[in-house]
Amino acid sequence: MIRRTKHRTVGFVLGLAAPILFFFIAYFLQYSMFSPWQYLRFLVSHQVLSKVASLCVFPNLIVFFTAIGFDKDSVAHGVLFSTILWALAVAVLYFSF
Repeated sequence: MIRRTKHRTVGFVLGLAAPILFFFIAYFLQYSMFSPWQYLRFLVSHQVLSKVASLCVFPNLIVFFTAIGFDKDSVAHGVLFSTILWALAVAVLYFSF
């Protein structure tokens, strides 16, 4: 039981970290001429922050299907839970900005 919880925690952390990492990779590849704060202000002013955040969740598919492929269902469960939390965060961003 403790081992399953540990694997779910690993999946949860991977599911939270993958979109953030993807966001920063996309930022450095495309918009590194701006400061990170200018980039965030640009996203908010053009009302695309929720759209960019929702696109950043796609790497979770890779993590999820990799975990399923290696029969790590507990890790996949953690990734799925973090993806649901990302979806809630995107919904809050969509309706607030």
